[in-house]
Amino acid sequence: MKPTPSQGVSVLSVLYGLLFLSLAGLGGWLAWQSLGKDKQSTVSATATIGAPVKEEEAVPSAEKPSAPAQTEDLAEKKDDPAPEPTAAKEAEKQAEKPKTPPQAVEEDTASADAPQQDNEQPAQTEEPSQDTSVPTAETAIGEPEEPSEQPGDAPVDTASKDTQGPDAKPDLSATDIVKNEPKKDKQPDNRQQATKEQPKATAPADAEEEIKAKEEEEEQDSTPPTFAHRGSVEQEDPLPPVPDPELTSKSDYGLLPVISPSGKLPWRIYRKPFEDPLDRPRIAIIIGEMGMSRTATRSTIQNLPGSVTLSFNPYARDLQSWIEQARAAGHEVLLQLPMEPFGYPKNDPGPHSLLTSLTDKENLKRLEWMLGRFTGYSGVTNQMGSRFTASPDDIRPILDVVKARGLLFLDGRTSAKSVAGPLSAEIGIPVAINNRFLDHKADRATIDARLQDLERIARYTGTAVGIGYPYPVTLERITHWAQTLARKGYVLAPVSAIVNRQEIQ
Repeated sequence: MKPTPSQGVSVLSVLYGLLFLSLAGLGGWLAWQSLGKDKQSTVSATATIGAPVKEEEAVPSAEKPSAPAQTEDLAEKKDDPAPEPTAAKEAEKQAEKPKTPPQAVEEDTASADAPQQDNEQPAQTEEPSQDTSVPTAETAIGEPEEPSEQPGDAPVDTASKDTQGPDAKPDLSATDIVKNEPKKDKQPDNRQQATKEQPKATAPADAEEEIKAKEEEEEQDSTPPTFAHRGSVEQEDPLPPVPDPELTSKSDYGLLPVISPSGKLPWRIYRKPFEDPLDRPRIAIIIGEMGMSRTATRSTIQNLPGSVTLSFNPYARDLQSWIEQARAAGHEVLLQLPMEPFGYPKNDPGPHSLLTSLTDKENLKRLEWMLGRFTGYSGVTNQMGSRFTASPDDIRPILDVVKARGLLFLDGRTSAKSVAGPLSAEIGIPVAINNRFLDHKADRATIDARLQDLERIARYTGTAVGIGYPYPVTLERITHWAQTLARKGYVLAPVSAIVNRQEIQ
């Protein structure tokens, strides 16, 4: 019996299906074999990359290609045959590098040691760059107070951080930047830094040379300028040393000024020489209360022009030493005579003051004590004395002694009722009269206004006299003002060049 057509078709279909399955199985087996070979080659490659490297071979040449980060990540996912770090090595590594991030514990021994060495090297090469900010901050501040520290002395750049303000971004060190980088980028960065290590070695030396050059410039700029550097004070010829033996006589209170047997007068010998061929209006400035403050006295002597006259208080110490310094700087000097003011004894000028309540003999004895305090003065002036100079009977005996000893007299005119000026002119004493007190208010506006008054008076009368005190603002304004006199048509003169040139009423 023959098979039906439907049964023949079924057998043929089964044969075709078996053939297809055989071909599919053969193709799958070939694909599996191919995949297994690729897997073995990848594992061997990662094993070669992860193997430990000797120290002398740690720095590869630029020609050798570095392993990609994806291969390293794949190797970490697989079972790496490299040994894990022991507990002893981990403890030692934590002791040496307490700030090592936790990711380093999961790496193998070779990959953990390499970043540790590279992290230390950038910190050493970057350290001079941190120190270079110190002189920069000091230069910005402009404060040469103290010599700046050497670059190697400051481990932390605290000065630059303080000057940046609260809104400034924090300055991260090189070590912190390396530690904060992602883990997969450590290996390529370390190798690149190793290849650039050689050119960085010369950077610190160049930076140190630049720092030293900047420090030398800062030391020169930080040198405090004197008035001579700014050109405000001309070089003055020193006055001859004192005393002149022919112009002194011994007393119980010291050397007193006298007229020499040949007729030489102390005020002419001890004065500052003065000549003005242009015959310009003359202005004299007297600074009083000298010697009471060492700082103010030294500053006045050194910083004011030599044509400024200095008046010394008899109660000061080391007076003769101050006189020598003042004359060496070209200053003419006067002696102050403390006299009774209105309001005495509330306003007390001192224990040796000339008083209206004392007899002429007592006042003359006190006068002799004051005249013997030092030598080298060209004349005397009253200190306070608003009441004493207003009493003709009390002031006249004093003026007689001043004339007999060959001195000039400066009437401070502390009172509008003073008769000392007219009496001095009447008996033939070289006399000058004060026109303005410069600093009854020690401010710039007041002092500048008084100096302008002196210019106005000198322009109309040919002569003007002003008295001030050694306040810092007074010295500063006089120094500035003195530089303007020449172009204004005036001349600064010592008090001895003013005597007998004023109209006395």
